[in-house]
Order: sequence, then structure tokens, then C-alpha cells
Amino acid sequence: MNFRKVRYFLAVAEHRNFRKAAEALHVAQSALSKHVMEIEAQLGVRLLDRKPTGVSLTQAGEVYASEARRALETIERAGLQAKRAAKGEMGRLSIAMNDLAARNVEIAKRIAAFSEAYPEIQLEFSSMISMDQLNALKSNKIDAGILLEGPLDDSLDRLHLATDPFCLALPREHPLAALEEIPVEALTSERFVSVSMSTYWLPQTRLLARCKDLGFTPRIVQEASNDYMQISFIAAGMGIGFINASSAQQTSPHVILRPVANLNVALDVELVWSRTNAQPALRQLVGFMRK
Repeated sequence: MNFRKVRYFLAVAEHRNFRKAAEALHVAQSALSKHVMEIEAQLGVRLLDRKPTGVSLTQAGEVYASEARRALETIERAGLQAKRAAKGEMGRLSIAMNDLAARNVEIAKRIAAFSEAYPEIQLEFSSMISMDQLNALKSNKIDAGILLEGPLDDSLDRLHLATDPFCLALPREHPLAALEEIPVEALTSERFVSVSMSTYWLPQTRLLARCKDLGFTPRIVQEASNDYMQISFIAAGMGIGFINASSAQQTSPHVILRPVANLNVALDVELVWSRTNAQPALRQLVGFMRK
């Protein structure tokens, strides 16, 4: 069915008069009458009762007019939605985050601000380690990843989101907890609880290298599989340990945090996406996060 013909019929139904409908549509009355008759012929029913003083809708005409209005409204709405989707004002994005990024309140605030600015872009989040995110991006299983800095191949692009510095976590009753800042030389004989090198290779490598530059090697007496476990072990008095600021937000009341003089070790958290992903909603996300 030609939508223009449907609009012509609806104009006649509204004005109850061919002449007035033709004037409103800026078409010849004869052409308008022809189009309405073509609709009736196609449907095989009479939609209008034609009288010298005007027209009235038959029962079939009333039903057809009501359904046709809804159909045209749906079509028009679909067109507007398609245009909005093309502009990136609506859609769906699949985003993966590693544990470190998921605990970063500043990143969470920026995501919340994006959702408020673009309420019709649905964000679907999943938890994924950085390496798995990179593989998922390359296979188009996710649209974007929020992960630790690291080498990327040419198929991926990145945007810096946050810098997450490290500090020292100590049991609250530890003697060093009384200091506002911990000197490096005070750490040489301490027992350290560390997260697993296999799980947190980048931060652990960076921390150990910096400690070596400062003249000491942490005496690691216990490894934890994640930083939640690390904090629990520190709270239990097994030792002290380096944790990043975002993890510090999850600390136990039995743990106190202190900066270490001249440590200056931090991790960059990045938004990463595939260069071949042409989703307009992804462009909006990247543009918003650049602000």
C-alpha cells in the first residue's frame, strides 16, 4: 500500500470533504478522489459514503482510518528512531571491565554521566581480564573494553581514562601506621603480602622494578590470588602490601593506608575499542569520554 495514498485518505477522513482535503494537501481534487477510490478497490470495501454536502466514513472506513493512523505513526516513529540510531543517540553497547576498572569510582561517575546524557543507549557490562578483553574486541564480541594500559596492535584504539596510584596497606596496629608517609628504608625488613604475579603481572612487575630502583626488594611471605584476599591477609597481620587507590576503596576497617615516599608507581586505565567498529553509539561513548 502506497503511504501517500493512505495519507490522502486520512485527510479526507479528517476534513469530511474532498475539496477541503485537496486544499490542505495542495493536490487536485480529482487526483485525491482517484487515490481514495484506488484504496477502496484494492481493499475491496467501501470506506466512504459520498454525499453532495461532503463525505462520511463507513464502519469499515472508521476501522481503516484508526488503524492507518497508528500504522503511519509507527512508520514515522521508526524513521525518527533510525535517524537517532545513526547519530548515535540510541543503541546498545557491550562493555567489558577488569576488576581494577570496576572499582574506580571516577570511571563509574563518567559512565553514569554518559548514561544520563544518552539514556537510550543501553550499556551491557561484563567482567573480563585485560587479555580476554583484547581478544573479545578483535572478535567483535564486545564493543569496548576498560582495562589496564598495555601494548595494542594496529586494529585497536585507546583513550586514557584514569591514573590509579599505589599506596601501602598496613594492619591498623602496625608501628608504621603512625607515620603520615612511609620512608622506603623503613620497608626493608618488613614482611609483604603480594597479589599473584601470574594474575597481576603488569602492576607487580612495575612495583618490583621501582622498589629495586629505590634500593630494596620486598620480602614477600605470602601471595594472594586477588587484591580482596591480599587486603584480608594484611588485616589479619600476615604482613603489609602495596595496593592501588581504587582497591583501597574496598579496604577493611582493620587496614590503614599510607603513601610511600618517592614510590610514584601508578597504573593507567584505558578505554579500548576496535578501529573497525562503526557503531554510532560507540563514537558517542568515545567522544563523551574524551571531554
